[in-house]
Amino acid sequence: MQVTFYTKAGCHLCEEARDMLEDVAAQAEYELTEIDIRGNSDIFEQYRYRIPVIIINDKPLLEGRIQYADLARAFHLE
Repeated sequence: MQVTFYTKAGCHLCEEARDMLEDVAAQAEYELTEIDIRGNSDIFEQYRYRIPVIIINDKPLLEGRIQYADLARAFHLE
């Protein structure tokens, strides 16, 4: 599983989502690419009001206020 996580420093929703991704890592294997949206102006414009954004296998699945149950479902853990 390939997971892309769009985030930025100081984003409390991003920190919560990162913690949930770490919890999922104990139950499912995946390769994580974490991208700080401030590193690219195009990415910043695309995601600035949507972060955190979690994309799994090239499908945008979760964004904003992410719930653990939704994340677990995305990883087929439920």
